Amino acid sequence: MRCAVSSMQYKFPVGSATDMLYFTYFQVCSTGVDEVLMKDEFAKLSKTLVQGAATCSPPLPLTTIVVQDHVGISNVAPADCPLIPLLAPEVDQSEEGAVDKTRIHDHISNLRFSLSPTAFFQVNTLAAERLYTLAGDWANLNSDTLLFDVCCGTGTIGLTLAHRVGMVVGIEMNESAVVDAQRNALINGIKNCRFVCGKAEDVMGSLLTEYLGSPQQHIAASESNSEVNGTGKKEDIVGGAENNGKSTESLTEKNDSSEINEDLDDGVSKELEGGHEQCNEAVRNQNSEEASSLVNEESIDAKAADCSEHTKTREEGSSISKNDVLAATACQFKNFVAIVDPPRAGLHPTVIKVLRTHPRIRRLVYISCNPDTLVANAIELCTPSTEHREKNKGHRGWRNMSSAGLARQRTKSMPNSEPFVPKRAMAVDLFPHTSHCEMVMLFER
Repeated sequence: MRCAVSSMQYKFPVGSATDMLYFTYFQVCSTGVDEVLMKDEFAKLSKTLVQGAATCSPPLPLTTIVVQDHVGISNVAPADCPLIPLLAPEVDQSEEGAVDKTRIHDHISNLRFSLSPTAFFQVNTLAAERLYTLAGDWANLNSDTLLFDVCCGTGTIGLTLAHRVGMVVGIEMNESAVVDAQRNALINGIKNCRFVCGKAEDVMGSLLTEYLGSPQQHIAASESNSEVNGTGKKEDIVGGAENNGKSTESLTEKNDSSEINEDLDDGVSKELEGGHEQCNEAVRNQNSEEASSLVNEESIDAKAADCSEHTKTREEGSSISKNDVLAATACQFKNFVAIVDPPRAGLHPTVIKVLRTHPRIRRLVYISCNPDTLVANAIELCTPSTEHREKNKGHRGWRNMSSAGLARQRTKSMPNSEPFVPKRAMAVDLFPHTSHCEMVMLFER
């Protein structure tokens, strides 16, 4: 039976004291192992760990042992893999200051985070605080900012920056992480965050259209405002460059319009639209005193889950048209920024195209844990549009291409749009004494 072990140490206040609580996480593969034998081995494992923790000097307060049964080869298990609690203490919720010890608790920037056992969280919290502060500073945030937190996980970036912006919209594909993010917003009394569950490549386009309008609408409005200058000369501003009246390829052409929107699913947009207001209303109605006291963990769980459910449900019978909602939302904010923190594979090409082709996203902060995919994504974000795009052209050697080579090929079919420009970059070492490092890069246009 394959077994991988991760022992995690977390501290959080209980009453007036600060305790160190230990959460041990195992991943096993039970394929071909007799169930009775497996249970016997788990019992021996639990006994050994508990005895070992008790005999340490000073004794380690081991509170939770969880086993994840994963049959795959990679240790990156899917979210629906079964979790087997070997040691999960019961918590008396009636006790003041009680904390659910089956969950992981930690702090970043004076905010408390309550996490599912398999949720992603930066273990180097002090360096993570510096990382998120740096990203927020470079994003030039203010009360007129609508911040898109792409690949938000449990909401750490958006929640730590929420006090600096007008609203945060987080996107995350892991449903349990989204519930954690909503739960953490309630715990910390943060009311200006919305978290959407879905793959970024599936929902990013519809969310930008929901809040900012379609790229074509904005470009058409810009062209209308700049159609006649002081001398009466017509100007076409696409991608920040003068078109001088030539009938070159533009985003307003029918074919290009359909290509830009090929990834913007109207069905997803409608599905998300109704849950937005209901989710925010649930957060607004949360009593701040109850959230800060953290006495009733079950209540917070139920409200976070209910908020997540509303996000998936379409509001029926609304008398307000979608265009009215978009117009009101667009007028509310003046600054639109995206902070992206993708996994090692980087941003999906569809997300890159959606961010690049929407002219109202003027600033993008990229947090990367993989320099190779950062370079590839930067190529697609920053390469100027070509006059003659290549559509649906196959490349026989794509399997042997590097990620940067594939990115260069994709730029040849990128819709005509204003490229981003890399402005600043800084490394933040979250993993001392290893070769790994986080990179923060600012893109503007």
